[in-house]
Amino acid sequence: MNQQQKAEHDKLVDTLIARDSERAYRIADRIFWIVIENSPARNIDFFIEPDPDNPDGTRNTERGQELFNELEEFARCNL
Repeated sequence: MNQQQKAEHDKLVDTLIARDSERAYRIADRIFWIVIENSPARNIDFFIEPDPDNPDGTRNTERGQELFNELEEFARCNL
């Protein structure tokens, strides 16, 4: 494999990794929100909280971020 072919190969690998990372993120995000939307209202505060930087938004709590990260890792490993 010459230098140009190696560079093209490396670029393709980087593109595929980035694509799979994006897909894993989207899958994890959808599953996360399915869980939140189907959780009893009393449990939602375990996973999300009001975002002080965005009055109309929410952010993940520590537990919510851990759940999201686990979902994302699972999706990434299974794509």
